[in-house]
Amino acid sequence: MLFYFDTDESASPFDILMAYDAGYDEVVPYQSVTAEKTKDLVQDAIFPRGPEGVKHTSFFIGGADVQEVKKILENTKEAMFPPFEASVMVDPRGSNTTASAMVAKVEKGLAEIGEIGLDDKKVTILAGTGPVGRVAAMLCANEGADVTITSRHEDKAKNISEELSEECGHEIKGVRASSDEEVYEAIKDADVILSAGPEGIRIISEDVLEKLEGKTRMVADVNAVPPTGVANLDPNDDVKEIKDGIYGIGALAIGNLKRKAERALLIRTKDSDKGIFDHQEAFEAVKEELEMPEAAPKVS
Repeated sequence: MLFYFDTDESASPFDILMAYDAGYDEVVPYQSVTAEKTKDLVQDAIFPRGPEGVKHTSFFIGGADVQEVKKILENTKEAMFPPFEASVMVDPRGSNTTASAMVAKVEKGLAEIGEIGLDDKKVTILAGTGPVGRVAAMLCANEGADVTITSRHEDKAKNISEELSEECGHEIKGVRASSDEEVYEAIKDADVILSAGPEGIRIISEDVLEKLEGKTRMVADVNAVPPTGVANLDPNDDVKEIKDGIYGIGALAIGNLKRKAERALLIRTKDSDKGIFDHQEAFEAVKEELEMPEAAPKVS
């Protein structure tokens, strides 16, 4: 059984259907879940079937409120103890699996154009203070990239970059990018540009894109709603050269992999007696879907 805790007013039909497709016999959704409610819900779910039965029980924590999801996760972990432990998947509004799919597609795309991974690459994540951008920033930093996130507000960019740096153990920088000029300044030296903005918002204009020509770059966008986040980049593009030397990956190419990643992560959660399945596990699942080799250990 899967107990699905959603912070939103309505539990996500997308996630519920994905869970059934992953092989769960029953999915029990709870909406408007808060951290305060978590302990009672978790313990009501893990005690009835005893130490053996709890091995066939899993939890999925989702919803748009990322900070509340973090608190729910902590309270879920605190509510469990041996032998009453269950597996827990975390994917707030799909941000872990979407970010994992985007970063993995970029790494694979770099290999296709003769580049090698993200190690030592300069990565700028536009609108990087949202759920997808935050996770993508940590994944890229963990892969050895020099990461910068942007926001329309400088204080927000710097505050969140500091939070992310502390969480992942790697420096992540934050800068303001609220105009074409500031967007260009933020991405002009980047090898990889990730557009993680909201639906229907153009972040990289045609004028900015033209200024970027002349250096090999990979650009990825998670916005499939017109206008897309990047000029000239169609949602279906998959490592397509959209300007001289600039290769693009569109939102639907990323989304197709995101769905596979979520299903794979749900299966991992279902097949495990215990454990936390978060953005790192999602990234591993995506790499398996793409049949990407594990990165070699870094030599200091």
